[in-house]
Amino acid sequence: MAKLVVMLRVKDGMFFAKEWLDCFEKLADEIVVLDNGSTDGTYEALKAHPKVVDIVRTEGYNEGRDKNLLYDHVRLRKPDWCLWLDIDEIFEPGLTRAHFDQLMSSKYYNKFAFRRFHFTDREHFAGSWYRLNYSSGHDRMMWRENPAGHFQDLIIDSPNVKGITGLKKNTNFRLKHLGYINKELVDKKAEIYRAIIPEKEEIFQSMYLQGEREIKWVDDRKSMKVILLNNLLNAIQLTHIFPKIIRRVKKLI
Repeated sequence: MAKLVVMLRVKDGMFFAKEWLDCFEKLADEIVVLDNGSTDGTYEALKAHPKVVDIVRTEGYNEGRDKNLLYDHVRLRKPDWCLWLDIDEIFEPGLTRAHFDQLMSSKYYNKFAFRRFHFTDREHFAGSWYRLNYSSGHDRMMWRENPAGHFQDLIIDSPNVKGITGLKKNTNFRLKHLGYINKELVDKKAEIYRAIIPEKEEIFQSMYLQGEREIKWVDDRKSMKVILLNNLLNAIQLTHIFPKIIRRVKKLI
């Protein structure tokens, strides 16, 4: 059986720690953590969990530095596959380790991608066309470990690993992004980002999900509502893919 190591970089994530651990203790073989100076008990809670096999600490906000340091520690665990997620992101409860074993048994794909849904509270996710357009993409990824894998050395970096070649498959596995349901935590996140990229104020304000159309979340993956939603998101995604294909073809002509 393939070994899956989950990577987590976190600071003051106690609000989500229990449900995150409840989710990933069932999916991961091991969890490796980088704590960026938590003072709310997050470090102690994670360190005490039996699936957390390594935990390292840093100070000062620098995502690229932290992610590459964490990846170095993950490689010491000799994983077959790696998965990077934040502490406010959990998979839908219908997914089991067997679902991930099936993905990891593939001989053809080196990357599997997942969709995120931004929650407005514990029971609803943001359902405006703007947010559905976002969720139609697959912006979280599990990858087959490769020495070429790395993260960009930037203070604020995309969470997806770079340097992993080979085929990628977009899945219908859903992630709940709960990070926007707590205004106090959103305020803290916006304050950190504002100090680094003050020109992006419009992005910071969008994290408050003001005026969003709320859609009731359904856990049952086989529900007709979930199937129809996935089909809708697939259709939206196609509207993104075709223009990219046309641009590439034009470059070749």
